[in-house]
Amino acid sequence: MTRAEFEEKIGAILRDHGADTTADLTDELVAYWNGHAVAYVLMRETATGANYDDFVMDDAQWKSWRSWLEAWMDSPMFSVRPEVRHWLSEEPPADPGS
Repeated sequence: MTRAEFEEKIGAILRDHGADTTADLTDELVAYWNGHAVAYVLMRETATGANYDDFVMDDAQWKSWRSWLEAWMDSPMFSVRPEVRHWLSEEPPADPGS
């Protein structure tokens, strides 16, 4: 499976499940649909609360994680997270033509 194929499949699932849904790829890495494409966020708990950092799934990351993410597709896990609305408000608006 290529990264594009993985993101196409997971993107379709996330679009169907609504804006608050994340694909829980690991304990710390989640993916969500940002209105344009699949976006990734690293979530960490700190002494001051939750910390969210954008994560770029580039070709090098995909190569390292490919077998694990392909296996994840066999038993996917999802969550409803209200904070996704905040992440979406930080994204530029979706292009009406896309």
